[in-house]
Amino acid sequence: MKSILLTAIVTLILAVSVAAQPKVGYMNPQLVLDNLPEKETIERQLNRFLDQREQEFEEKAIEFQNKLAEFQQAAPELSEAETRRQQQELQVMDQELDDFQRRVHQELEQRQSELLGPVLQQMNNVIETIAIEMDLDYVLNEATGEGEMLLLFVSQDGQEQLDLTDRVLNRMLNQN
Repeated sequence: MKSILLTAIVTLILAVSVAAQPKVGYMNPQLVLDNLPEKETIERQLNRFLDQREQEFEEKAIEFQNKLAEFQQAAPELSEAETRRQQQELQVMDQELDDFQRRVHQELEQRQSELLGPVLQQMNNVIETIAIEMDLDYVLNEATGEGEMLLLFVSQDGQEQLDLTDRVLNRMLNQN
């Protein structure tokens, strides 16, 4: 009697676990982004922003280099107090250059987020819609930010049935 009960429990557990297996799809969001027409516009805007900031930085760097060259040339003839004053001035200019680079980096990240945010939100909405249509429980990213594969193996059937990349891209291109 115990063995029949145990067999029934094991069978029930196996049936529940088989029924509860999650359905998983995957995609490559970077491939989708790379193929959207908005990508070129966003890249142009970011490059324009960077070009402007680089020009500003170059002007500040040249000013610093000129000031440093003047100091180095005049240093032997300067008093100790004047040497300290100009060294402090150069240190302030150097710190301002570092601060400028940090600010530009932060501004670039913010600008990138502002420009990509709506596209990424649209992609997330499309992914969610397709996942619901396909009755998926999870959608995985095919690769990490460093290009390392997140999926180590996908069967041929899985590639044909579960890769959402083309579906997401096609739907996003047809929405525009």
